[in-house]
Amino acid sequence: MSSRRLKVAHAISAFVEHPITILVKGIVLLAIGLSEAARTFREDLASGRVRVGHGLVIIGLFSILDSLPHLIEGLAAGGKYLSLKETHGESTGEVERS
Repeated sequence: MSSRRLKVAHAISAFVEHPITILVKGIVLLAIGLSEAARTFREDLASGRVRVGHGLVIIGLFSILDSLPHLIEGLAAGGKYLSLKETHGESTGEVERS
């Protein structure tokens, strides 16, 4: 039973730490924060109050920024893989099938 628990724990951890999940979380938090902060922006600015919406905007921005390096690295690795695959295919005379 413990190996099943470990598999479930690993799957949950992999999902939560995936760059796309972090990006989506950041976009959602940013959108919610902007919608909350936009309603009371003038009053908050005049009175100097900080509300939950402002915090959500900050957390959303940092989540988006956290996901970008991982996504860029993944795209770079994919591009490198495709160029190596293309070079290898040309050197061995393989024809790529559609």
